[in-house]
Parts: sequence; structure tokens; C-alpha cells
Amino acid sequence: MFLPMGIYLPYFFSRLNKISMFSISMVMVLFVIEVMQLVMRRGSFDIDDFILNMCGALIGFAMWKTKTVQKMNLKFLVK
Repeated sequence: MFLPMGIYLPYFFSRLNKISMFSISMVMVLFVIEVMQLVMRRGSFDIDDFILNMCGALIGFAMWKTKTVQKMNLKFLVK
């Protein structure tokens, strides 16, 4: 579910183009979401969800960093 965030966050926020900044921001976002689920009783604070969502975001980030996507991004920005 968080794979698109791995692509869109670095696209819109240039500070998140480094893996360390991206990982820290995703950990904070996922932690807030999990705590909100716990507080609002609309789910449970599940470490499996946290790990799987983080993996999805990192896969999206890896896709963003591929040369093919970067070339497509440059073509899109030039037009």
C-alpha cells in the first residue's frame, strides 16, 4: 500500500532523495498511523503491518532510483 509513497515523496520533496531521510520520514509516518489505529480502536498496533508497509515504501523508493524512471522523469519535466 505504501509503494506509491516511495515514488511520490522523493518526487515532490527533494530532501527525501536520500535513503536515510526517506527511511526516517517513513518510520515516523507509519508510527503515527499505527498509533492512530490503536487510539481510535480501528485496528491494532501490529508490527507486521509496520514492517510490510516499510518494505513496500522501500521498494517504491528503489524503483524511483532506477535509471529508467529517472530518464522518464527528465523527459516529463522537459516537455
